[in-house]
Amino acid sequence: MSASELEQAMTALIKLFHTYSGRDDTIEKEPLLQLLKENFPNFLSACEQRGRDYLSNIFEKKDKNKDQKTDFSEFLHNHSLGAELCSGGNQ
Repeated sequence: MSASELEQAMTALIKLFHTYSGRDDTIEKEPLLQLLKENFPNFLSACEQRGRDYLSNIFEKKDKNKDQKTDFSEFLHNHSLGAELCSGGNQ
């Protein structure tokens, strides 16, 4: 049985995360913004229309342990939250 579209998308997100993550399985802020610029240009453009630091502020507020790094759990949460907010969803 082949993977569903959603399973393929989740696998792609996992691989993407590991492409940018360090040895500690986290992504620092600058590589995270680079990941977004390279892989989600339309998403990033929509966020930037809300203000230059809009997306950066979301990630800082949602950095659970305040380590200025994003682990996979934070990445998924922030990615889904950011997609909703930047696509016109409620804040």
